Amino acid sequence: MDKVSVSKPLGHGDDSATDFVIEMLKGEPTFAINFDRVQWDSKNNCYVIVEYLLCDESQFSKGVTPHTSHPNRYFHKNAQKFISLWQIAKDMKAMLFLVNYSKKGTQFEDQVLVMKVEDVNPQASAPVKTIDKKCTREEYSTWFRNLNKRGKR
Repeated sequence: MDKVSVSKPLGHGDDSATDFVIEMLKGEPTFAINFDRVQWDSKNNCYVIVEYLLCDESQFSKGVTPHTSHPNRYFHKNAQKFISLWQIAKDMKAMLFLVNYSKKGTQFEDQVLVMKVEDVNPQASAPVKTIDKKCTREEYSTWFRNLNKRGKR
């Protein structure tokens, strides 16, 4: 196997770049978004962007879980993020997936919602149009590992 096609498994997260950007902005608002994941999909011959949306424990008491949350519920608070993600996906001819999850060890840790974005229209009553699939953490892991394997060029 040639060295170009070899990749290492992820060991742990590294938030140092985010911390560095926060320091450099010195409290100024950002006009950028950080990508959670961008990869090639050899099966569909396009890039795939995956954006993770944490459903925090504080939302559970309001009846909001990973399976019930959707960007349309809070679009007014984070519109530019979804507009930018959609524009970049279109420019790259990429598929865009939004993935709701909650942290391991929380009440709804086993709920994952995969949303394939079909359109983002800020003027619409439901601005983010998605095709949704509810799954468990293990089902998501299977889907994600299959996607990951298609990342080889």
